Amino acid sequence: MTRPVTAESGFSLIEVLVSVFVFAVIGAISVALMSSSLSAQAVNREALDRTAQLDRLRTLLREDAGQIVLRPVRDAHGAPEHAVFAADADGVRQTGNLARDERVLLVLTRRGRANPGLLRARSSLMRVEYLVREDTLIRRVRAYPDATARTQDSEVVLVSDVSGVELDVLQGAVWSRRLRLTAAGEAGLPGAIRLRYDWAGMGAMEHVVLTPGGVQ
Repeated sequence: MTRPVTAESGFSLIEVLVSVFVFAVIGAISVALMSSSLSAQAVNREALDRTAQLDRLRTLLREDAGQIVLRPVRDAHGAPEHAVFAADADGVRQTGNLARDERVLLVLTRRGRANPGLLRARSSLMRVEYLVREDTLIRRVRAYPDATARTQDSEVVLVSDVSGVELDVLQGAVWSRRLRLTAAGEAGLPGAIRLRYDWAGMGAMEHVVLTPGGVQ
């Protein structure tokens, strides 16, 4: 027997309030789960980005240090640069960089620059600098070791939000804060290069790479 429909038929106020409460709880739980999922994705994305930056820095530093050549180079004015290789934790003094708010830690010439099909009339050498500008560690490359007035440098940000950046070189069994080689035939290329810094959110970091002087 069916219940007759009257003007008073429908949900009671208690039933409506209970339904609204249930839907509100479900909505709150759904929003919380979605917010948690988005936060986890952001954390994972940041961690992956930092890992990629770390891998790039480690790879570039290892390749640069492992292919050092002691070759004299000239600046844009045609004058010989002061060093064929220089490392200084307090900053390498170089003409052209004094006006910038930066500290050049390492200057070297390396081989191994790719030239597929020999399409460009250039050697495989390039000039590389590692420097700190504010809280950023940067790698600067001059495609041609001997600069001209038209030579342009390219820069790549390696890591940001760093502090306490230090670089030293291994001479014999001793780590030294500075080394300058001024002649191509000069002996004394360090056995290794060590880069240290504090990375926000990651703590103290250290990279040690061998040079050709350390693998002989």
